[in-house]
Amino acid sequence: MVLKKFNNLYYKLWKELENEGLLTKDEFKGVLKQARNERKYVTHLLLENVNYPDDVLLKVYERVFEAPKVNLHKRQISPQILNLIPKEVAEMYSVVLFKKDRNIINVATTAPENQQTIDFIKKKTGLEPFVFVTTPKDIQIALRRYKNKLADEFEQIIKSSMKEAMDVDDTEENMANFVPVIKMVDSILDRGLLNKASDVHIEPNGRKVTVRFRVDGMLQKVVELPKQLHPAILARIKLIAKLKIDEHKKPQDGRFNYRYEDRDVAMRVSVMPTMYGSKIVLRILDTTEKDFSLTKLGLNKRDYTFIKSEANKTQGMLLVTGPTGSGKTTTLYTILRLLNKEDVNICTIEDPIEYGLDGINQSQINPNGGVTFASGLRSLLRQDPNILMVGEIRDQETGEISVNSAMTGHLVLSTLHTNSAFLAPQRLIEMGVQPYLVASVVDTIIGQRLVRKICSSCRSYVRTDSKAFERYQRYFDLQKIFLKLQKLGYINADEKFENIKFGKGRGCNKCNKSGYRGRIGIYEMLRNDDHIHKMILANASADDIRSYAVEQGALTMQEDGLLKVFEGKTTLDEVIRVTYQ
Repeated sequence: MVLKKFNNLYYKLWKELENEGLLTKDEFKGVLKQARNERKYVTHLLLENVNYPDDVLLKVYERVFEAPKVNLHKRQISPQILNLIPKEVAEMYSVVLFKKDRNIINVATTAPENQQTIDFIKKKTGLEPFVFVTTPKDIQIALRRYKNKLADEFEQIIKSSMKEAMDVDDTEENMANFVPVIKMVDSILDRGLLNKASDVHIEPNGRKVTVRFRVDGMLQKVVELPKQLHPAILARIKLIAKLKIDEHKKPQDGRFNYRYEDRDVAMRVSVMPTMYGSKIVLRILDTTEKDFSLTKLGLNKRDYTFIKSEANKTQGMLLVTGPTGSGKTTTLYTILRLLNKEDVNICTIEDPIEYGLDGINQSQINPNGGVTFASGLRSLLRQDPNILMVGEIRDQETGEISVNSAMTGHLVLSTLHTNSAFLAPQRLIEMGVQPYLVASVVDTIIGQRLVRKICSSCRSYVRTDSKAFERYQRYFDLQKIFLKLQKLGYINADEKFENIKFGKGRGCNKCNKSGYRGRIGIYEMLRNDDHIHKMILANASADDIRSYAVEQGALTMQEDGLLKVFEGKTTLDEVIRVTYQ
């Protein structure tokens, strides 16, 4: 309960606030009265008032209550620590447990004078609380990290208003603004962001609506909802994406920004009519989760050094190849960030723009408006560019303009849909680009896939039993590849193959029991030289080009994947999954 008298502690608080020029004695007494009436703590009430700067208040609280300030939204908080007290208690008293150190539990609160709750935490956990102060906003951000199941969250929403939610017999626009529907959609998006999903699928079927998240490249079902809720959820998403709510026969695409924690997250929406109703897919484009740095791509030391040197070129072409979802855009954006300097003009034409990059002029194709990759590229050439990025070479026209641009003093970056870096020259020639152009301007081709990383929180190392070893040997000659990597200097010379232990994730709360958390690239790189130049002119096969590159020390994608297996970053099963599809 709120302290009901102007005691010594509050007197000290008032004096500190007065010294900061925030409150007079009478104003402080008014805050005390308001706190009693609203059954809130004074410190919390002051933090809720926009007239008082949070940073000044927290410094005052630090002095008065000897409680350091903490920034929760920059901290990783373990679900086990959060769940030491019920979420309901945390919400009611604006308190979050965020770290355990031996017999001490760190507690963040907006009300450091709330001794009753501190005593409860001590009794509940058996640990000694150490109190920190923070803002109500930080508490709300941390509360979202409670790992209660999405199904439970929906059950609470539906229970409270199930009849209303299902019996809404109104216009679709009214359904879209119905409070329980807003809560449901927000819950789906919040949980998708919390789980670091790249895509959210909302799929109507015969009797249910299934919600699935794509996390680290894998789809996983998270909840099933009553089918009757689908029209309202669909209407809500169409409304915020500025789509036609009453259009049910044609596919629609849109975008919107969603406020999550302390930032705006871009969402790309695709609505597709199906037999059981419109399926919704939302692509989450969360720039805060993207670190476009070369060190994070997962390049081996040889390729890393080579790409850094390529960034000094002023003309030529660099291609990134791989299927959809293999991380090509991230690789291109990372290289663009490396190239982005004050004295260069970088222009892009993309489909769509996935992430905004400061200092780079990004444009998007619009086929309905007559802007294709080819026409957009022609226009960009009149913008005095040094560096051009073309989202994808899909046809002869785009290919020819791209290679001609590379020949006339521009550095051109683009992507191709091929299964291998060694197939890319052949693919360009099949499109109709002249072999001499391909041989002359394509300097570097990167082929890539994404594999899931072993969760660092539950990783262990085990020897592979003979039965599993035999199964893996059907895909790779593990010892031969180990020795090759050792000879090339990727593995220490004193390591023995027979002593190798393989990494494995046991499964924990941080990785949702999967054993994997995050993804990393595996690569193969084709570097053009005089011999490759001649091979392309002679229309050599991809296999011949691959054989020559390997002779020169290049790693295939499988070999680079196995290097990451030997380093304990991923598993053999992952490398098999993405390279033997």
